Amino acid sequence: MKTIFNLIHPLIGLIPGSISTDCDSALRNAISTVFPESPTLLCLWHANKNIQQHCKRKFTSAEAYDEFFQAWLGIVRSPDVPEYGKRLRQFKSKYSDTLEHKECATYVCNTWLKQGRREALVQAWTNKYPHFGTTVTSR
Repeated sequence: MKTIFNLIHPLIGLIPGSISTDCDSALRNAISTVFPESPTLLCLWHANKNIQQHCKRKFTSAEAYDEFFQAWLGIVRSPDVPEYGKRLRQFKSKYSDTLEHKECATYVCNTWLKQGRREALVQAWTNKYPHFGTTVTSR
């Protein structure tokens, strides 16, 4: 039985080096079926918006939230796996002080930095694929 990939590949002739998408599981499943050799990267803009929606209201000041958000971006921008581990440990340590902050740190870790997603979002892994600096799905 021919797969969709086998039918489409001769028509377009190219296999994307990477594909960026939001976290929609149906779309990610379709991409893995049509382009099984192309890594699927997650859109940083969508991740950022989800974190903002989930966490911003739990901080008492804009400055405190901005510091939290910058720590998150620092994790995402980790250039290698050891640096990722270091930044993640610092993040968890810093944001385990209050229940609200711990809840936000847990959300980030369990939703966006869990195995399978972090490899599609954190530069330590995504920079292994050609994406020409594209980390979002919008222009």
